[in-house]
Amino acid sequence: MSVTRNCGQCGREFTATRDHARFCSARCRVHWNRASANQYELWARDRLEPLLGSLRVIDEKGGPPGQHDFEADLPGGLVAALEVTSEVESDRLSVASEIRRRGMSRYPVSGLTSLWSVRLTDDARVKDLSRRHDELRQLLSDLEAQGARWAHNLGDYRDPVVGQLRALGIGSVYRLSTGAGGGVVMGSDSYGGFGWGGPVIDAWLDGLLASGQGLNKLEKLDRAAHAAERHLVIVLDSFSQAGMGIPLGLTDRDEPGAAPYVMPSLVPPQPLTHMWLLPTMASSEGLGWARDGGWTVLQVPASSVRTADQELGLA
Repeated sequence: MSVTRNCGQCGREFTATRDHARFCSARCRVHWNRASANQYELWARDRLEPLLGSLRVIDEKGGPPGQHDFEADLPGGLVAALEVTSEVESDRLSVASEIRRRGMSRYPVSGLTSLWSVRLTDDARVKDLSRRHDELRQLLSDLEAQGARWAHNLGDYRDPVVGQLRALGIGSVYRLSTGAGGGVVMGSDSYGGFGWGGPVIDAWLDGLLASGQGLNKLEKLDRAAHAAERHLVIVLDSFSQAGMGIPLGLTDRDEPGAAPYVMPSLVPPQPLTHMWLLPTMASSEGLGWARDGGWTVLQVPASSVRTADQELGLA
């Protein structure tokens, strides 16, 4: 029986031929799904659709709580349930977000002759720093007068510059250019990382799966009783140790004798049948696990990753 209702995306009236139809077209459904998914779900979808085929959004905005994120069709009319989570340094992202919100990403500073990169620590209080522009200006002016090109808060604690940086919540400052007017480019501090081997990945995964975050994801997939496969997808933000360590470790596997050490050995718990570790770094490599095949290096050709515009037919 057909009924007339308004599209959940564009609001246009349309004739619904199915009881649960909410959109007037496939285009409106894609727009809605894109708007309701977070950036990590979008990344996972774009990376995995070339391997698994089209992914249907299950956990839609406004739908019932506690559902898994996506489903994929399998041969024989079976389905795979997918749940996405992320590994990210929340404090670091919070600082970066507050910098943007307060319009401090880049601004001119009178009295300076150079453009300075100012990188804040993960525990920086951006609101307080926004009221201490004069202190920051004086610090950078003093560095210019000394001919210094950089300073870091990991120096000698007796150094007054180190003390000032720590008091302001600044990890490092670097002089970027001269002659273009004085100013500040502000962001989260950078940090180094090392390539993770299998034992380190195992320890990190074990902790994540036993955490509240991990248990919540496992419970969602456990409720998908109709699914023949249950996939946990972990998107590794580059602003995290895992997001740096795993890609760096994979680049080391070509070294003589390194390949066995790089691969994890942890066997994920039930109900998982598959797991995906997807870094957001430019590298196309990640890690995949299947209960009947173990761990493998995941490679997705860059040309296979579709943009939102391509999915909507706009590119």
